[in-house]
Amino acid sequence: MSAVDDYGETIQRISEFVKTLDESIRAEAFNFLIEREATPGLKSATPRAARPALTHSDRPIAPQELIRRSGVSKFTDKAIVLAYWLEKDQNQLTFSSGDLKAAFEQAREPSPKNPSDLVANLEATGRVMRAEKSGNIQQYRLTSSAIDEVERWIQPERNTA
Repeated sequence: MSAVDDYGETIQRISEFVKTLDESIRAEAFNFLIEREATPGLKSATPRAARPALTHSDRPIAPQELIRRSGVSKFTDKAIVLAYWLEKDQNQLTFSSGDLKAAFEQAREPSPKNPSDLVANLEATGRVMRAEKSGNIQQYRLTSSAIDEVERWIQPERNTA
């Protein structure tokens, strides 16, 4: 006697049902339903977790999500949030104006026409400071006050990790 002989009709019924679900949960739903149908007495029991639930801290944050969470709308504020993302979430010790422009593009935000001017503006306002120079490319770091500012913007959601 095989599982297909015993449960073939049930497997087909579950498979058809699972096809109507969102693709991201189909496999988990299928496994859950198969286990539930195949194990006597399990229908009334609380289902056991097949694996730990994925929390937001297990997944890297996308730059556009960080901008959304911060609630900023000014171009220079978005630049600071993206610089924060480069340093904190991408683990870059320093960033260049080109890195910042690429972060804008990855966040699907209008990128600066002249990223060097943007970084110079941020430096003049004390939000970034010069770090080492790598060849002809100047590297920058956020100042502590800029980091504190971004963390205040995103604090309610960010401090849960």
